[in-house]
Amino acid sequence: MKVKLSIVVFFLSLVQYTYSQKVTHWVEKGSFAIDSVDIWSADVLGNTYITKKEVIHKYDSIGKLKFSQSQKSIGRLSSLEPINTMKLVVFSEEQQIFCFLDNTLTPYESCVDLIDFDITNATKVAVSSQPDKYWVYDQLNSRLHLLSLAETDQAQEVENLRGLLNSISITFIVEQNNLLYLVDPVQGIYVLDMYGSLVNTIKRSNVKGLYADTENLYLLENDKISIINLNTNEEHKVDCPVSSILEFRKSGSIFYFRTTTQIKKYMLLFDE
Repeated sequence: MKVKLSIVVFFLSLVQYTYSQKVTHWVEKGSFAIDSVDIWSADVLGNTYITKKEVIHKYDSIGKLKFSQSQKSIGRLSSLEPINTMKLVVFSEEQQIFCFLDNTLTPYESCVDLIDFDITNATKVAVSSQPDKYWVYDQLNSRLHLLSLAETDQAQEVENLRGLLNSISITFIVEQNNLLYLVDPVQGIYVLDMYGSLVNTIKRSNVKGLYADTENLYLLENDKISIINLNTNEEHKVDCPVSSILEFRKSGSIFYFRTTTQIKKYMLLFDE
């Protein structure tokens, strides 16, 4: 009886191990050429945005070019981020402004000049889930701003962010699920709430990309994607489908990987 019980326990353990170590594979969904100085983004509908010098190109989910628009008046762009499927915000660190484009890449509304908010050294901008609000990071002065473009709301500011976080350098910021993630390549990831208060610190080095949904945190580290369950902290690592990845994004079910010459789109499938 003890032998049979041991066999059953061993079998159940093997099944549990096999399930936790599910084999994964990637299915390629498209690719785009990109130069080292170009910037890019993607939205939830699978549209991909890529700059070429002073022109922004928009490609649909199957890779067809839909719109191209010159943005000489804005200057060299530092970032572009979808606010929603109908609106895009572009940021120029050179001119210290951010401007808005519609879904055809046509400018509308007035650009926001950061000098009007007493900001002169902004390096990073992130879209907030709060209506008409944007995070702006001034690394030189170590200040984080949550700007409100609505007249009834006031802007928020966190001073001496470097001292608060014990951070050396913030390489990128992104807000997801009402949490702001700031990534330091040496110290790790700092998580702030919508009021700019520190709520968590994740000690990881060399994080090149980050995405969070309601269940998981996805981190790009050394050509691997670490998938961390936000409820259990269980972690699963997946080898990326390409090497020498510079940037990573996830939008819906699509993963985007940028190398020195390409953006490649993939879906990640788990084999049963």
